This record gives sequence, C-alpha cells and structure tokens, in this order.
Amino acid sequence: MPVESTNLMSNAAQYIYDSEKATQSSAASSNTMTTDDYWKLMAAQLQYQDMTNPMDNSEMMNQMTQMSSMSAMTQLSNAIANFSTVTNNLSTVTLTTYSTGLLGKEVTIAVPVKDKDGKEVKDEEGKAKIDTIKGVVTGVDLTGATSVYVNGKKYELSQVMAVGEVPEEKKEENA
Repeated sequence: MPVESTNLMSNAAQYIYDSEKATQSSAASSNTMTTDDYWKLMAAQLQYQDMTNPMDNSEMMNQMTQMSSMSAMTQLSNAIANFSTVTNNLSTVTLTTYSTGLLGKEVTIAVPVKDKDGKEVKDEEGKAKIDTIKGVVTGVDLTGATSVYVNGKKYELSQVMAVGEVPEEKKEENA
C-alpha cells in the first residue's frame, strides 16, 4: 500500500522517536536535531516513500544542502565558542604574568581621597581627587580581582599608576 506524502513526515518522525526511545536509557532528550537525527529521518523518508511516486532528487539535494549548511554553522559556532575560551584563558595568563612581574618592583598607587564619611572627594571638574603612594610590591593576590600588596596594604591592580621611577613632567611656562 503506497504511503501518501502527507503521512511521510509523520511516519518518519515516529520511526526516529521509536529508535531514539529504544536507545535512550537515562540521558535527557534534546529538542535540537543532530546530524544523526537528520540521516535517520532521511533513511525513514526513503524507506516509507511511495515507490510509484519517489522523492524528487532536487528536493533530496536541497535537504542535504540545508543539513550541510546547518552542520557548517554548528562547527563555526563551536569554533567561536572555543576561540572565546582560548581568549579568556590567554587574558588570564597575561594578567597573571603581568601582576607577578610586579613583585619586588617599586610602584605608584592611586588612592582616592575620602572625606570623614568615607565618600570620595571630587574636584571642581567632578573628578575624584587622588593621593599617590609609592612602595615595593611584596605580594600578589590572584583570587577574584587581581590585587597587589604594597606597604602591607592590598590595592587593586587597576590602582597601579606607574612602575619604577617615573620622572615628573615639567610644565612649560608661557612667557
């Protein structure tokens, strides 16, 4: 008995469902279609097709092309995700190398000026006023936000303004 084309997809889907149900034990099912699912669906379509009205070759090629495109996009997505991971790891290594390279070096730290209530003091332009502290880096804390220890106190790495002896800029006077 020939199978009508409207029932072809439902029969194929039922075939995939039955074969998945038989092979899955405790793994959670996914709503995404994998390449294996596609090939199972294609095999089911070919198995259940009406021999007097076989699947159109161009339709089959179109489906294969779509699957190939989907596979390529999945691979590209995975490559981008891997690149992101590599970039994050490289960033962590660079930050660790930089901060540990500060050990034993003299640094200048920016410390915001605070009023008696603990609020940052701002100048007339609205910028935070800062004091500077010079000292030698005696330790580095790599947990959480990277910090350095100078003169026995912990400072964020972002507070390091200069490393080593930096000459002060001479302001030119207008004559």
